[in-house]
Amino acid sequence: MPDVVIRPSTPGAGLPALTTPPPKPKTNWGTWIAYAIVLVVLLGGAGYAYRDQIKARLPASWRALLHLDAANAKQSATQVARAHVGIDMATTKIDLIDGRYVVLGELINTGTAPGSTRRLKLVFRAGDQVLAERAMPLIEGPIPPGARRSFSLPLDEPPSGATNIVPTVD
Repeated sequence: MPDVVIRPSTPGAGLPALTTPPPKPKTNWGTWIAYAIVLVVLLGGAGYAYRDQIKARLPASWRALLHLDAANAKQSATQVARAHVGIDMATTKIDLIDGRYVVLGELINTGTAPGSTRRLKLVFRAGDQVLAERAMPLIEGPIPPGARRSFSLPLDEPPSGATNIVPTVD
């Protein structure tokens, strides 16, 4: 028999005895959370921007469940029931009657509900410069929608140099 015997090596015989496990892949949760937040914000913004189109496409049962029809009815009811009382500038003037200045004019309600006034505010101007402002009680009303009401209010001692008087009502 030969003095030297060559035998095949056993698998793994030349490796070191201690080995390190392969590194685990890192999961970056912060990045995923940031992506989720950005996605939620984008979807929320798109939903807000297109809310009318989304409401129109929802089934009636969903609109009732979400109370969308009640909110629209409440909003339109408040828009319908508004008064808007103002001065008709075409018919308003200041005349000298019996030695006193008198503001003569008409109030008009362009709203959809009866309205009234509390005071007349006059701004006295000389060109672009405001000389003075005065507020006087003018209680008129209720004035029905689309109706007009005449008023007459004496004006004591307007400021000297006033070339333009701008009336408004509250």
